Amino acid sequence: MDGTSPHLVDPKNPGAVDEILNLGDFWDEGGIREKRDEILAVNKEISRLFKHAYTYLAAAKAFLDEVETFYTESGAFSPGAFDRMALELTREIFTGKSRQTDAPKARHLFATAITPDGLVSHLETIVGHLEKRYIIEGDDGTGKTVLVRRLMETALTRGYNVTAFHCALNPKEIEHLVIHDLSLAIINSVEPHFYQPQAGDVVANTMDCVAPVTSAEYLAERDTARGLYRQCMEQAVAFIGRAKKQHDLLEQYYVPYMDFDGINQMRDKTLHSILALLENNKEK
Repeated sequence: MDGTSPHLVDPKNPGAVDEILNLGDFWDEGGIREKRDEILAVNKEISRLFKHAYTYLAAAKAFLDEVETFYTESGAFSPGAFDRMALELTREIFTGKSRQTDAPKARHLFATAITPDGLVSHLETIVGHLEKRYIIEGDDGTGKTVLVRRLMETALTRGYNVTAFHCALNPKEIEHLVIHDLSLAIINSVEPHFYQPQAGDVVANTMDCVAPVTSAEYLAERDTARGLYRQCMEQAVAFIGRAKKQHDLLEQYYVPYMDFDGINQMRDKTLHSILALLENNKEK
């Protein structure tokens, strides 16, 4: 893993379990010091741009939270209807399926990232090859991520290993779920990763748990919050894109003073060690 800023990672068991690869051993410090002022200036600008990006991301989440309160505050959302939908899906997915393990595990990943190029989703590469997909449609705030989490908890209770894919903007929420032993996925089809159903897929729409909202005032509040959410996301991506350009500039100050032959030798040595470790684990 990359242990450099902003995702600093300290080894917990250095030497025994963790190995530190220091690429600083392969640079010409004298040459880099000649670019000291430029490097400091670019790093300062990168920090400034990311600070603004994080501010807009926080604002985007706040406005999305506002959107998600719309159906409960208006009284349109029916918890009873939602519970019935969750129960029906649970029965359809798990009835007649045998327990797989008494020690099920959940792996937690991301299918979508907020990048300099915008919101990028790799959902199709994750679920496209599976035998079946349950696609949850509906507006924000109608319980889609709650439904995915309930199904994950049920899968674990019934002894199935799962992979949960979290929301890039709000990592506490689970957007998608893969139940490997059943070769199926539960997909939250929502902006920016709407998913087109394929043959054999099952679509459940949480809007079936919502009564029509006729209040123009409520509708205007929701639409305003959604518009501000999108504007904040656009601004955040713009700042991240500018930070990426500055990072590319920063790399130009280092490239001429790096010993890439030495780095390649370290890479080959590390790869050999990893393969040897895998082989030893197979023998055990």
